[in-house]
Amino acid sequence: MPAPPAAPADPPRPGEGSREVTRRALLRGARRLFSERGYDHVGVREIAATANVNAALINRYFGSKLGLFQEAVAESFTVGNLLVGDRATLGDRLARYLVRPRPGGFDPTLVLLRSAASPEAGGVLRAALADDVAAPLAAWLGGADARERAGLVAAVLFGFALGRDVAAVPALADGDRAALAGHLGAVLQRLIDGA
Repeated sequence: MPAPPAAPADPPRPGEGSREVTRRALLRGARRLFSERGYDHVGVREIAATANVNAALINRYFGSKLGLFQEAVAESFTVGNLLVGDRATLGDRLARYLVRPRPGGFDPTLVLLRSAASPEAGGVLRAALADDVAAPLAAWLGGADARERAGLVAAVLFGFALGRDVAAVPALADGDRAALAGHLGAVLQRLIDGA
């Protein structure tokens, strides 16, 4: 008689031997807490508690709280993949990316507002914006005033996010996403084209 099939294993829980599961849980908790209170007002024990693990794992996996912060915000402060494609549609790509629904618990605008004044985290954020947003965008734009246009594009994007996510301007927070993307894309495209 054949043996009965083995019961499927439960998925690994944070802290139970799966390094990647634990890392993702710590990043998820850190992103939520940094959004809610900013870098300086969140402790490593709090972050570890969201993942139900020992706080020492933050140092093991990320080197420090600052290392965790760097990794937590890295994907949000970049334009990398958006620069792939036709120059004539970059404004539209940027706008559609910005107006899309956000995953729950993490708001890069709030992280920026609540952490930029921090002596540690502020430097990380400024470097990310300069190195991963402004510099690649300026290089991609090219031309004599590419740096200034890239800075203005970043300012428009940040201003939109601030109005929607922090000030909750009704037209931005509750407006039709397609209409918002169309108008915002046109503004951005004028800066991209140097019009």
